[in-house]
Amino acid sequence: MPRLNWITALFLVLTPIGALVWGGLHVSAVGIRPAEVLVFLVYYSVTAVSITAGYHRLFAHGAYDCRRFVKVVYLLCGAATFQHSVLTWVSDHRHHHQHIDTDADPYNIRRGFWWAHIGWLMVEQEPADFSNVRDLSADPLIRLQHRFYMPLAIFMSFGVPLGVGLVMGNPWGCLLWGGLIRTVVGHHATFLVNSLAHTLGSKPYSRAVSARDSVVTAVLTFGEGYHNFHHRFATDYRNGVHRDQWDPTKWLIRGMASIGWAWNLYRAPRERIVAARVECETQTLLDACRDRSQHVIAAARERLAAVSASLEATAKRLGAAERARARHAWGAAKRDYAKVGWSELRAARRDFRAARRQWRAELETLRATDLQSA
Repeated sequence: MPRLNWITALFLVLTPIGALVWGGLHVSAVGIRPAEVLVFLVYYSVTAVSITAGYHRLFAHGAYDCRRFVKVVYLLCGAATFQHSVLTWVSDHRHHHQHIDTDADPYNIRRGFWWAHIGWLMVEQEPADFSNVRDLSADPLIRLQHRFYMPLAIFMSFGVPLGVGLVMGNPWGCLLWGGLIRTVVGHHATFLVNSLAHTLGSKPYSRAVSARDSVVTAVLTFGEGYHNFHHRFATDYRNGVHRDQWDPTKWLIRGMASIGWAWNLYRAPRERIVAARVECETQTLLDACRDRSQHVIAAARERLAAVSASLEATAKRLGAAERARARHAWGAAKRDYAKVGWSELRAARRDFRAARRQWRAELETLRATDLQSA
């Protein structure tokens, strides 16, 4: 039986109780003031993306590079979330990716939703082993944040909103909303990535792990809810790979890239993404029809193989065209690319969409006829 970590457990239990009691008394006495809402929304957003874009996609996975002052903002505002230093957070997260769904996974969902959400934080952990974050340990700013994490966390989490409140003439309201309530909401939003993102949703890219894609989780976590994609393509700066998927963190990183604050944004090759999707959908279909004859299943495999090959070939062509466009994005290179590149890109997109429609139609046909009625 793991020993309880009393300090962390009490903090995680008492902060939401304090937020409810103090918040209730405050709202009943003076209501909710616009300045309090503003401080909460702004500081919650800044600290949340310091985790999603900073701790997670930058430090844990190296999905992009950024200016040094952006890293400083991540280090300062990430500390304000009371989610440990970058070294500790990233070490745990990399262990999670390496050992997902096993006993070596710090927040193994197979031990239950509650354990993955918050329970693992309330027990004593093994002595810190930072051997998997040597790349980060070489950064003096990250080492400095780790060394002075606790006073930095207290100041950034409570001192900053209190100071803002003093300037605005509402110190206690801003401390409540920008400090205590924001910390509690931020905790459980991040914790949902470890619990809900391994419970709710679909597995379109990898059936081997518990991670799932869900727009619900994405909305609650600044875009971290497309977790099945993330576990298949962890170093991609996007979690929501499609344009219509809710991922404010992706949009922030892309926006910073447009003004020179970020660069080297890694995108998994389109052909690999399509191949993963085809693999999962094919296996899902065949698993649902395991009671059919081997002849029927073999025929289905053959039909799917033909359209899959066409889809993956067009995805490879489109991926190459997109990478060529990215290489010729600026200045004279862009003008040279415009001569022939755009026509190739448009043609590749057209062929890819046609192949994707054919693939989906074949899947639906097999679901509705051959496999179901055999």
